[in-house]
Amino acid sequence: MRNHKIAETILFSILFLFFLQSLSDFIESIYAFGLLVTTFTIEVASIILLFTPLLLLIFRKAPSRLFLLGLSMIAIAARLVEPMLGLGGKLAACGISVGAFMLLFPLLLQRRDNIRGWRATSGLAITLSLSIFLRAANSSLDLSESGMFQVISWLMGIIAGSLLWRMDLEPSSSGVASGGRTTGLAIGLASIILMLYFAFASPAVIARWTGFSYPAILGTLAAVLVVFGSLLNSERFSAWLTQPVVLGWNILFIALLVLTILPHQIAFPSSRNAYPLDAPGASPLAEIFLFLMLVSSPILFVNFTLFIREISLARPSRPQIGGSFAVAALFFLIMVFFHVFTAIYDYAPVIGPFFRDRFWFVYLLAGLGMALPLLLLRKGSFSLERPGVASPFTPLALGSLALLSIAALYLTAAKPVTPQGEAPLKIMTYNIQQGVDVEGNKSLEALLAVIRAVDPDILGLQESDTARVANGNVDAVRYFADKLDMYSYYGPTTTTGTFGIALLSKYPIRNPATFFMYSTGEQTATIHAEISREGETYQVFVTHLGNGGPMFQVEDVLARIEGLENVITMGDFNFRPTTDQYALMTRTLADAWLLKWPGGKEVPEFSSDKRIDYIFVSPGLTVLESEYKVHPASDHPYMYIVIEP
Repeated sequence: MRNHKIAETILFSILFLFFLQSLSDFIESIYAFGLLVTTFTIEVASIILLFTPLLLLIFRKAPSRLFLLGLSMIAIAARLVEPMLGLGGKLAACGISVGAFMLLFPLLLQRRDNIRGWRATSGLAITLSLSIFLRAANSSLDLSESGMFQVISWLMGIIAGSLLWRMDLEPSSSGVASGGRTTGLAIGLASIILMLYFAFASPAVIARWTGFSYPAILGTLAAVLVVFGSLLNSERFSAWLTQPVVLGWNILFIALLVLTILPHQIAFPSSRNAYPLDAPGASPLAEIFLFLMLVSSPILFVNFTLFIREISLARPSRPQIGGSFAVAALFFLIMVFFHVFTAIYDYAPVIGPFFRDRFWFVYLLAGLGMALPLLLLRKGSFSLERPGVASPFTPLALGSLALLSIAALYLTAAKPVTPQGEAPLKIMTYNIQQGVDVEGNKSLEALLAVIRAVDPDILGLQESDTARVANGNVDAVRYFADKLDMYSYYGPTTTTGTFGIALLSKYPIRNPATFFMYSTGEQTATIHAEISREGETYQVFVTHLGNGGPMFQVEDVLARIEGLENVITMGDFNFRPTTDQYALMTRTLADAWLLKWPGGKEVPEFSSDKRIDYIFVSPGLTVLESEYKVHPASDHPYMYIVIEP
């Protein structure tokens, strides 16, 4: 009996992991496709696959065992093949996998031997630990979706298929359940998945909210999961979970979650005179809120168990559970849109601007979606079902994954070695289009290869704010810094709604700071840091101006440059060489391209008079080399210069 329960825990940990991975890749693919087109297409319309539970409205009889096995195999197989496909194929495979899982899960809730209590909780907790490990092992990019390491996913798929074959899939008889109550509980489940998807399954996301230590966040979350796994076997813990305790725990978690985000949420002034605006520093209290939020996060699993068990015991009919999960899917989709709006509000007329500077609000809504359905539970339901015979499997699995995650984090972390000598200094600027190539495929490996080939000493990145749901919650800056063994400064946190700028360097980055320029549309920012080498200190700026390179943003950048020496200013300025903005910029700094090529130079596949990416330098610096290169890894050319030491 114990082996049966362990097998079911393993099975659901793999299924939940595959579902989260497919869901993440699905939303990322839709967003990437949206970068390439401006019209509604069948590819974008694939979002309708979230609503496959509606098919249960037309099921006249219970699905057979063969149907459930086939549906499971489709969900697993589509997840396994999607990393190997191009954008269109990946979008289709992810959508099929997500759609199959969305139909499979409500059907599994109607099994005769349904998933109740600690098995569901254990499976989801192990899923989270697995996700943390797989991302820690590849600098926030899921290892099991990368190159030869996809064999990890295939092995898990084989295990899941074998366990499903032996699983009792016979349906139970339907009861008389309240459709509204079932819908509320389904929304609660969707909100828990939202929380895991939005943040916890990739701790780099939380680190980029706050700017706090990624290793500390990962280590704390891993330790909390181990402790919670141990408590699942505790009779005292189960007895302690009364209605007031669970409700109070939810309120505390939601409050701490919002308080974790709010100190890093900037209320940007509307007055032009308030800019350039320095990013405010967070107080030590913000770090306390973050730590307490992580400690209280196991309430996600408590709620998950309560909702799963309540739906299972109510035995809703197939039309009831199908309609309820479809409504939950709609809630889920709306919340994903809200999250995306916090960064692209300027591109979503009418509703988008409401979400400017309201990053915290999305998480408040998700928290309420998770907590309010608790009011639908009966008072006697507020406890975790114990496994009967205490099983050490879950705490051992969580403990092992925690140790693996910490070891992987140490092994993959950047270990910069400062170059010695007085060789020329190579500086590179690159707009990486949020880690997507010209065809819409995720291109971090290709971008890394480009950067490695240039081998810059100082690297400025734009559109690098990829630690978001729209980009698969992958921290591109951490990925590049770890792979290149470079120091890094992320720039503005993800709560501020910029598209991201970052600075990487082979030399230590001194006094890094972020300031914001006045923006009437998308929020923009600039990094200012000092980099010293052989007694020479350079003032380095990395920026990304808004559409058209507004003059007032150029003025804000120049206000911080005024009076400084050895200035290197790089980025996507969004203005061309014939504009007034360019003329203003070159009154103070020199265009490094023209310092090397005063008469211009022909660049294959690129017209130099259409440049918007620049490196400007103090006129006294000597430029030995200056190049623009076009590469399909991004929609922008990259530029690098070499200056005399």
